[in-house]
Amino acid sequence: MERTNTGIKGLDKLLGGGIPKNHLVLLTGQTGAGKTILGLQYLIKGAIDYGEKGIYISFEQGKEDILLQAKQLGWDVEDLEKKELVKVLTFKPGKTHLTVITENLEENVKKFNPERLVFDSISTYGIYAETFSFFEMAMDLGLNKEKVNFGLTPESATRKTIMNIMEKIKSFNVTSLVISELPETTSYLSRDTISEFIADGVIILKHVPIGNNLNRSIEVRKMRCTEMGEGTYSYTITKKGIVVEG
Repeated sequence: MERTNTGIKGLDKLLGGGIPKNHLVLLTGQTGAGKTILGLQYLIKGAIDYGEKGIYISFEQGKEDILLQAKQLGWDVEDLEKKELVKVLTFKPGKTHLTVITENLEENVKKFNPERLVFDSISTYGIYAETFSFFEMAMDLGLNKEKVNFGLTPESATRKTIMNIMEKIKSFNVTSLVISELPETTSYLSRDTISEFIADGVIILKHVPIGNNLNRSIEVRKMRCTEMGEGTYSYTITKKGIVVEG
């Protein structure tokens, strides 16, 4: 099976050599667990170590913040952009309709033709969808404003919107990481409660305070079409990115 190396040796070991090519993997974890760092590392290592183009889509941070965060870890994203190995796209919730975002994303993927993609995050996108998708979905279904209260709820519209964007990302045939926030108390693996079922794989990042330190653990909960390491493994966030012990 063709695989995409994450560039994080310990994680690749857990994945049996890497993520199965063109899989969509949900990367989920608590606030501060290092999800964005792992996503950036995945793209940058792919570009530098394997010559694979990657596109980063952010709904949470502006481009300057992303470039600064990467630079603090020793990664020159601007240089990689000049070499056309990495592309960073940012969207501001509340200023662009979901249908326009999808069209823009699809157009950029077709033009840039990446092998890797990071979507950060499906949680922020979901919050945006809760506000706007109800009426957009109603219009897509051919309902006028007077009839939107019949047979369609904001929750169902949001879930449908999440399903649509996940399926759209899968249709790109690139190896993708879709980032999600993991609430502190939940039996689900994502804020939206549905993306873990659509994804081909799920990687969970957790951290538990112990005294003045954080006990960080990573788990591959699900990965279709491949064997994977079971249980949790320790990881650390260093000045050069994430290191997984294993």
